[in-house]
Amino acid sequence: MKRLFVLVAFLIALVPPVAARAQDCLGCHGDRSTTSSLAGDSVKGARLFVDPTQFKGSVHGKLGFDCTTCHQSISGYPHTKVSPVDCSGCHGDAAKQLAGSVHGRVNAETGTAPAGCADCHGSHYILRPADPASKVYRLTQFQACATCHSDSTHMARFGQGNSASVRSYLESVHGKALLEKGLSIAPVCTDCHGQKGTGAHQIQPVSSAESPMNRARVVATCGNCHQGIVNAYTRGIHGKMYAAGNGDVPTCIDCHREHGIQSVTSPGSSVYPTQIAGTCSRCHERAELNARYGLPSARRDTYLGSFHGIALEAGQLTVANCESCHGSHEILPSADTASTINPVHLVQTCGRCHPGIGERVKEGKIHVASVKRDINVFAYGVQLLYYALIAGIVLFAAAMIGLDQYRHRVVDPRRREKDHG
Repeated sequence: MKRLFVLVAFLIALVPPVAARAQDCLGCHGDRSTTSSLAGDSVKGARLFVDPTQFKGSVHGKLGFDCTTCHQSISGYPHTKVSPVDCSGCHGDAAKQLAGSVHGRVNAETGTAPAGCADCHGSHYILRPADPASKVYRLTQFQACATCHSDSTHMARFGQGNSASVRSYLESVHGKALLEKGLSIAPVCTDCHGQKGTGAHQIQPVSSAESPMNRARVVATCGNCHQGIVNAYTRGIHGKMYAAGNGDVPTCIDCHREHGIQSVTSPGSSVYPTQIAGTCSRCHERAELNARYGLPSARRDTYLGSFHGIALEAGQLTVANCESCHGSHEILPSADTASTINPVHLVQTCGRCHPGIGERVKEGKIHVASVKRDINVFAYGVQLLYYALIAGIVLFAAAMIGLDQYRHRVVDPRRREKDHG
């Protein structure tokens, strides 16, 4: 036993302690000027420099990691070629997920992957995600994503043209809730794009069936936070057709947008009173869709030509719009007795703005193009009468102005000449 103890003590003496080995590396790498001169350029020099204090406070430093724990290709000094760090030795599951993601797959044109572990987590100063100083901390995670996704040149290298998504998110209701109000429950990039249970490592392109933002899964993804709204949507005609696999009906992002979602009270929202008619008409003004599903046409024009539409165009925001009558998420066809615009509910629906409205509201026609005589003869006649009345008033006013000018320019000068003659 004594001999064994001596042997172990001898072997320990041969192996320098972790702190000493790290200190040996920091003799060069802890000196910013030395590493810059060795690297030959400022970027590489910055990567070679390691702040001892910051490394000690990192998750790896706290665990007592030696430099060669990660830089395993380094065996002596000097060393000119260092192999890339392989994080999979400790983080095998995460590395496997990353390799199969849009970030980890090697691009055929560039020969490189869009991002690696260090691009998101950093290198020597990695902190746990729950640490507010971490690059992937929930409240500041978008900054790590923005490093690449707001760089149009970098995005173009990997066939991605949209570099405005980060800015759109920051200006959205979600981004403002995160940054201005500090609400950590506000959705961040990985909540919508990451696979449930694997976080950010298994992000897939939206075109992939595995992506949470793929059309087939986007409603369920939004439902992680907005379950009550999704329940209402699934009861409506749009939700029922969506569940049946119909590719024509709108999903959450078709009406509310994707990254730039605004509060419904914001004038920039796609469902704000002044915008909602245009949003709905993106589908309901498409001739091929109307023909395919037997829907009436000219919904936008007939609304804007009505009293409600004219009042809205004049700036009256409380006047009825599409959502006021049809509902927002639980929209149903007028033939459905549960629909807010079914005749059995019209008194109640219209009564929300017009208290005391009578049963005769059921007899009227909605979205009537009054210029068509065969649809509404009475409305057509009233419109002609108003046109004639307006034209008559304009002509009468013009005649009065003309006569007044004639009197001042022709009649009065003659009278003055006669009186002085």
